[in-house]
Amino acid sequence: MLVNSTVEVPAPGLALLVNGASSSGKSTLCRALAAALTVRAANDPVRLFGTVAFDDVVLLCSENMYAIDFVRGQGRDPSNLVSQAPFDGRAAWEYVDESDAMGIHGGSPRVRLVMHPFTRRLLRGLHLGWATHLALGSNLVIDHFLQDQDWVDECLAAIREVGARVVCVRVDCDLADLERRESSRADGNLEGRPAGLARRSDELCHSHGIEYDVRVSTSTQSIEESVATVIATLDAIGFAESQPPR
Repeated sequence: MLVNSTVEVPAPGLALLVNGASSSGKSTLCRALAAALTVRAANDPVRLFGTVAFDDVVLLCSENMYAIDFVRGQGRDPSNLVSQAPFDGRAAWEYVDESDAMGIHGGSPRVRLVMHPFTRRLLRGLHLGWATHLALGSNLVIDHFLQDQDWVDECLAAIREVGARVVCVRVDCDLADLERRESSRADGNLEGRPAGLARRSDELCHSHGIEYDVRVSTSTQSIEESVATVIATLDAIGFAESQPPR
């Protein structure tokens, strides 16, 4: 006997795309957003959010592919790296000096992240993977560093192709705070950043014509205030909270 059965296909999820310069406080904001949204969801699977990040691309690379300047900056031994000289084409990424480029800040140093083709393919895979999660009905907080126009175009196209809704969050931070935070991250961990990446990425990340739904400033707002601002936007577009059980 044939039994007719249907599998419920969930509606695509919502992407909360958080973009800002290196050291702007995106990751701290995203962790706080995920925590607040989890509490509000009260375990309702329709309202829960997963968290993904641009920095996940580094975790997909062998440590042997790390940039030699990055490893030296952490005070670690670079002898096991496949790249034994800057810009020899073997590192997963490099930091290119763009101190002479046009930009709202100018000055030196200003450096830009440049990916190896292998690493760029991994980033594309992340974008497509995030879109798959959204297609399955999961909501995502996306902690991104949209330095280049093609990264923006690719990420948004992948999200929109699966019919997911995207809410774009712009994270601003004063230059003095960016550079102070950047200098404090030279802690020997993956959080370390080269001098000049914050300054240059602040010139680039918001130069791609993204239509932001909400804007926060980590220099003038507390994390709690920034989270409240983003959640107010979600409420305004109809992403209603689930009420916790009484």
